[in-house]
Amino acid sequence: MIRKPLIAGLLALAVIAMVAGAAAEIKEAGPADEEGPPTRVLLKRTEPRSVAAMRHTGPFDEIPATVMRLVGLIAMEGYAMTGPLMAIYYDNSEEVPDEELTWEIWMPVAYPGLMKSVEEDEMGFRHIDPMFVAYTYHIGSYDDLPAAYNLLIEWAERNQYKMVGPPVEVYWSDPMTVPEEKLVTEVWFPVEEKRIPGIAK
Repeated sequence: MIRKPLIAGLLALAVIAMVAGAAAEIKEAGPADEEGPPTRVLLKRTEPRSVAAMRHTGPFDEIPATVMRLVGLIAMEGYAMTGPLMAIYYDNSEEVPDEELTWEIWMPVAYPGLMKSVEEDEMGFRHIDPMFVAYTYHIGSYDDLPAAYNLLIEWAERNQYKMVGPPVEVYWSDPMTVPEEKLVTEVWFPVEEKRIPGIAK
């Protein structure tokens, strides 16, 4: 599920940084002392979380407007943001036309109580259950994120894992204050071990 570089997301992240900065202190994660393409893949089970979410169908250059709309609604309704901006990408941009790409922007928030279904271009809420993921940290420009995807794909094939869900990106850095070459992005691939016929697990 490779996607095109999220250049347009810079504006979206800047908006998040300005709003979330007043609501909660978000610490960067990952090997911040390293630079360049990702070199290591790890496995983990993610923590459950509640997110405000907005689904959109269209090209990735519409991400900034979607993020601004979501953040505006979160602020207007008074929800407390509790983590970094996230996004989930349901389609492979090498196979699906730009105008048909479906993705969601997620912002972790304090438990909102009643869950609300996520509709196109409307704010809803999801409870994200724990996921078993292969993940890596990318340090550097968003233009170079395909290197993280390629690393995860190659690692999964080499280690007999298969993807069982769409990829998720977690944006740990504020591009307003962090140099482009030090931006930290975490990329998750939900995975499970491949079952080999005739071999009991």
